[in-house]
Amino acid sequence: MISLPILLSLLPTLKAQEAIPVGVPRWSREVVLEGSLLEVRPPSLETALILRIDSASPHGTAWRYDFEYYGLEAGSYDLTQFLKREDGSELAGLAPIMVVVESGLPPGQVLPNQIQSGETPQLGGYTKLLWVLGGAWLLGSALWLLRSARFAQKGPELTSSAPLSLAELLAPLVERGMAGELPTAEQAQLELMLIAVWRKRLKLEGADVGDALRTLKAHPEAGPLLLELERWLHSPDATSDLDLNTLLKPYHGLSLDEWDEAAAKLTPTPTAG
Repeated sequence: MISLPILLSLLPTLKAQEAIPVGVPRWSREVVLEGSLLEVRPPSLETALILRIDSASPHGTAWRYDFEYYGLEAGSYDLTQFLKREDGSELAGLAPIMVVVESGLPPGQVLPNQIQSGETPQLGGYTKLLWVLGGAWLLGSALWLLRSARFAQKGPELTSSAPLSLAELLAPLVERGMAGELPTAEQAQLELMLIAVWRKRLKLEGADVGDALRTLKAHPEAGPLLLELERWLHSPDATSDLDLNTLLKPYHGLSLDEWDEAAAKLTPTPTAG
């Protein structure tokens, strides 16, 4: 006949072996396990049982644990197989803590397909729309920046009515860029401004943006300043063989009115909703 102390010592194991439904949580409390402190192994998509340690406290040379767990699939499981030592030592020597999980589905029930990892589908054309709106905002900012530069250069002592060339307006921006003093946002606006001007001058407005940009960078007049802008953005510490006058030489014959015309064609016109 089994004595009462032995029966009480077996009680946690007997309770743990009682079948529980899938997804219903259960607790095993005051479970003493020998060795160093245990922690739960990280779960994966294939994990059939979820285990959590509610509490852990020293118990002589062992530890006393309160476990919470629930099954995701029917079957028999050893809770110790979902644990590992916090210090990385071997797990050998632990007595198994068996639990049984049963399913409430009738035999032959069709289960959902397993979740497969992969890329999420692209929705609508929202990404392209955001790029278009962002480009329009940058273009408007570039136009404002250029007009501000024009007004800043017109002092009370300037009485001549001759229009400024684009080179005169670009000079302070390019000079600051070569000195590493032009913020990245203004560099991007300046690049967009130059691309708009040269696409109009070289009749590339209907060409693909990527093809047009490659053509502009290879052009003897449009290329030098565009490539210099790339250097500011990607290799700010590298030195350039070109000086300010060389970079701005192609822009002396272009007036601000020509830029305004090019920018107006690229800036979207708001429509009444």
